[in-house]
Amino acid sequence: MALIVCQEFYGQSVTVEDRYLYYLPEHLWVEPAGEGLYRFGVSHAGAILVNGFKYLEYAVAPGEAINAGDSVFFVETFKAMINVTAPVTGVVAELNEKLEGEGVKILAEQYYSEFLFAMKCGEMDTAGFFLTAEQYLEALQGGEGDHCGAGARVMRRNR
Repeated sequence: MALIVCQEFYGQSVTVEDRYLYYLPEHLWVEPAGEGLYRFGVSHAGAILVNGFKYLEYAVAPGEAINAGDSVFFVETFKAMINVTAPVTGVVAELNEKLEGEGVKILAEQYYSEFLFAMKCGEMDTAGFFLTAEQYLEALQGGEGDHCGAGARVMRRNR
């Protein structure tokens, strides 16, 4: 596992792990776990953009079939209430219930060790949905990821 570092992301350095794929619209890392199973978690950049998680509530249950764009969970941050949607169509395989509720412990440099949910999606061409670590880093550096999960654009001071 190699870490790629972006030094200038809102005055902070952001780590991007090259073992994951990334879903830019929701700032999620994606871990293909084999046999059509994918785990999703919040990226370091996503954690910075929302500036802290206060409360997380799942909107789905394991075994539930969902479509791309359906709500998976809601998170209250110090900035906004955010609805995070499924990047792909599939069946919810698992939820990380220890992250649900008050005082979500996702920002204590655990953003890459704690998945939020897992989906069974079958085999798919991941290049059509997700970015590599290098592509994600380029998107962050190019300003394509300048929004919080609520969809509001964030303006950088150094632009």
